[in-house]
Amino acid sequence: MESKDRAPYEWLALRCQSGEAGAFEDLIAVMERPLLYYATSLTGSTDSALDVLQEVWIKALGNIRKLKDPGALRPWLYSITHGVAVDRIRKNYMREQAEKFQYEDFEEAEEPSFAAEDAAQVHAALNQLGLHHREVLVLHFLEDLSIAEIAMVVGCSEGTVKSRIHHAKRQMKKILEGRESCQ
Repeated sequence: MESKDRAPYEWLALRCQSGEAGAFEDLIAVMERPLLYYATSLTGSTDSALDVLQEVWIKALGNIRKLKDPGALRPWLYSITHGVAVDRIRKNYMREQAEKFQYEDFEEAEEPSFAAEDAAQVHAALNQLGLHHREVLVLHFLEDLSIAEIAMVVGCSEGTVKSRIHHAKRQMKKILEGRESCQ
């Protein structure tokens, strides 16, 4: 993310850290929709995502003053969301799903491209991907986080993020071509 794009989030973080009245409500207003979409993409359920988001806001409120780099507000919030969602998944119903992917033979594939009218198909295909693949695609392509920021959010190396993106794009292409379901 370019520095000019970080400035509004940095300002919002600084306002929250200083205890300015209404600042946290402004933060929620700005970040609730993207975080809810991310949490829903991880948990597969809007109800679970709303529970995750409630816990995220409690953690964010309690820890925002500890945020050392106010410009990293967005990745920090995605990281909290990721942690809470993965904990929920592991505790409840998808422990095996969250841990099952192994990455082999990284090879370059042709880059798929999608037209705007394909959005519904793309979102449906995203829902067919496993957790690790779905989360990196959402964070990279829909939330515009860098590889380094995604690595911080999901707690793995940048190389692993690149590999997950690569394999996820290949699976998306197969799903969109009607050849496979990856659930």
